[in-house]
Amino acid sequence: MRLAALACTGDPLLDQLLGECASLALVGQPACERASDVLPLLTAEPPALIFVSAALADAEDLLKVRGPRFCWLAEGSDTDGGVPAPPGGVEVLRAEKLTTQLIDAWVRRLQKPPVRQVPPPAPVRPPLRPRSPSDGDSPETPDEPATAPGTRPRFPALSSPAARVPTPGGWPKMHALKSSPPAPSPPAGRAGPGTPSAPALRPPVRVIRQQVVALWGGKPGAGRSTMAVALADLLARSGDVRVCTVDLNPYNSSLSPLLGREQEVPSWVHLAEAAARSQPLPGSGLHWIRPNWALVSGPDGRPDLVARVTPEAIAWLVDELRSQFDYIILDPEARPGPVRDAAARLAQLVLVTVTCDYPDVLDTARGFEAAVEQGVLARDRCRLVLSRWLETPHLTQEEVAECFGLPVAAVIPLMPEAVLQAAGEARPVTRLSDPRAGRLVHALQQLLDVVAPALAAAGGDRSRSAPGSAWLDWLTR
Repeated sequence: MRLAALACTGDPLLDQLLGECASLALVGQPACERASDVLPLLTAEPPALIFVSAALADAEDLLKVRGPRFCWLAEGSDTDGGVPAPPGGVEVLRAEKLTTQLIDAWVRRLQKPPVRQVPPPAPVRPPLRPRSPSDGDSPETPDEPATAPGTRPRFPALSSPAARVPTPGGWPKMHALKSSPPAPSPPAGRAGPGTPSAPALRPPVRVIRQQVVALWGGKPGAGRSTMAVALADLLARSGDVRVCTVDLNPYNSSLSPLLGREQEVPSWVHLAEAAARSQPLPGSGLHWIRPNWALVSGPDGRPDLVARVTPEAIAWLVDELRSQFDYIILDPEARPGPVRDAAARLAQLVLVTVTCDYPDVLDTARGFEAAVEQGVLARDRCRLVLSRWLETPHLTQEEVAECFGLPVAAVIPLMPEAVLQAAGEARPVTRLSDPRAGRLVHALQQLLDVVAPALAAAGGDRSRSAPGSAWLDWLTR
């Protein structure tokens, strides 16, 4: 169902982007540079949704119209200087780069009915023992529930309001995710009979900053899974961001073995049923690598689960992850098919990988051109990455770039010893302390500049482990 909307952003490029969204049916109107251009149109038949932006000259006059919902479109970080802040009470859709996929996903979530969740019952506390004169002056404290030794606290489900990892006594304190303090509840007023009730406050709307990244290639064994794990590790250490890596390889699921989680239940055991019923994402479908890094493991070749990995299920999964994670890294199979196409369509940034092998360059370039002609890929969303690269005069970087028609964005050198060592230790290659892996780690950090330039510009020492990281690596194995 397409939602009737009005594009009044004051920016012709944003208006054109909204016109390409499949979930919107734009109301025809002339070029909108000021709100006064469309005010007469709203009196006749107001649309359900109106898009505005900072480029609109008199947006305040338009926001006074009652009835439709308003969405403020903004590109870049909310901390960028010179970007005007949206007015209060307006829903905000913000990303480093707005795309049709992001807007369609936001509109689909807008049309979904809210899921009513039954709160868990309050824990029953034992009654306090009355004080006796023999107790002295010691204060009365309720008994605390005992925790069995050696048990690990479960990571919170995605439906929980605050994703915090409890710190049991005896464990070293580690950095937890920053979360905004809860808004103070308004004081309860005593309204007498006949007193009009106060207007209901609009619920706060979370600003979306997420980025969906997909790895794309023509042949297996190009190091895409190793690259996905390394990128997730660098992103998780780059600040207050939440990262999720998604294994979309039905038969050769590699992310779990690379992280030492091959013995755990595949995520699709829990996700398949929820996707078929369009239910919320179950927290049991995520394997938490760190407090701000989750893994969606692949089906591991199980026929009953492979059949459930469909484009519809992938779209449902990405939509559910969008509102919970800042960066979503999709690692699909290399074989051409609906799974790889679905990941490419949903991504805002596609890393096209190719190795230092002439047949691989030709086959991947042919598949890339076919995907561009079919509309699966767009050149402005793609970045060419030379993976497992070996400098040789027989096949140069310039020749590969000319074959794809794309500039080379990053070069990942061929270092099999470091990759094998990281896989044997079940950790990302960016966590290796071996000096011989320094060139590989440096190349992956340069790839982070391509995926998240804002985070890379913010700086931060990513080569040094955070306090308590050794304990965290041991506890999460």
